Amino acid sequence: MPYCPNCRTEYRQGFIHCNDCGASLVSELPELPEMEEPGQELRLVKLTEFLTPTEAGMVKELLEENGIPVLVRGQSDPLSIVSGAQPVALLVAESDLERATIIYEAFFDQFNQEDDELLPEE
Repeated sequence: MPYCPNCRTEYRQGFIHCNDCGASLVSELPELPEMEEPGQELRLVKLTEFLTPTEAGMVKELLEENGIPVLVRGQSDPLSIVSGAQPVALLVAESDLERATIIYEAFFDQFNQEDDELLPEE
């Protein structure tokens, strides 16, 4: 069975690209990076920021479904744009940043492609 090396999703025979992130499927999953040793310091890095907790929560759920732990930092309110509230940041382990970025960008690229298809041709 083919697998997505980024999302780690299993596909039926005949599929060649991941529906979620667009990556080419592979016959075997690569091994997950080793977990940090207990007591070893975990370095968190910012993946992205959002104006609302709802947007941040959506991406947090997507990443966690793909095995990437996420920490949400910051508060917001329903009037965040008007009130000047700080953005909500998503933090991931430095070792997960590359994979998290691929999944995050692929998720939003699918909406950009759909939007482009809806635009009238000039």
